[in-house]
Amino acid sequence: MIFGIGVDVLEAARVKRLFDKYGDHFVERLLMPAERVQLGKTKRTERFLAMRFAAKEAIVKAMGTGFAHGIWIRDVGVVQNSWGRPEVVYSPRGEKLRRKLGIGGGHVTLTDEAGLIVAVAVLESAPKRKARRTSSTNKSVPKKQRARSRP
Repeated sequence: MIFGIGVDVLEAARVKRLFDKYGDHFVERLLMPAERVQLGKTKRTERFLAMRFAAKEAIVKAMGTGFAHGIWIRDVGVVQNSWGRPEVVYSPRGEKLRRKLGIGGGHVTLTDEAGLIVAVAVLESAPKRKARRTSSTNKSVPKKQRARSRP
């Protein structure tokens, strides 16, 4: 079941201006460590940063929190797997909030065209935990009493 869907569109030039102005400080404020590793392997720095910025916005929109309610820009992110597929990742704080909200898996797609970056995120609801089953003869007897009543 879908927990939430988020979409973000931004002009790549906006992120380029921020990167030109703040440089590495902007990168450190924006990216999670795993994202910074992947940034080091790309030849198109501004495009990479713009796509990550849009993806983060789409993810927090799908979460329903925005960048508030205990979630920061480095608490969510996107890393590419070995096939190049973007995957949603969370910091420890983001992971804690994800679980609290009942969010399971996440999916994100990114594209760019004519200076625009588009990110779409779909977050799934976490599977419901099944209640522990008790035998019908012991349902109403507290555990301590059950232990005492055994021969």
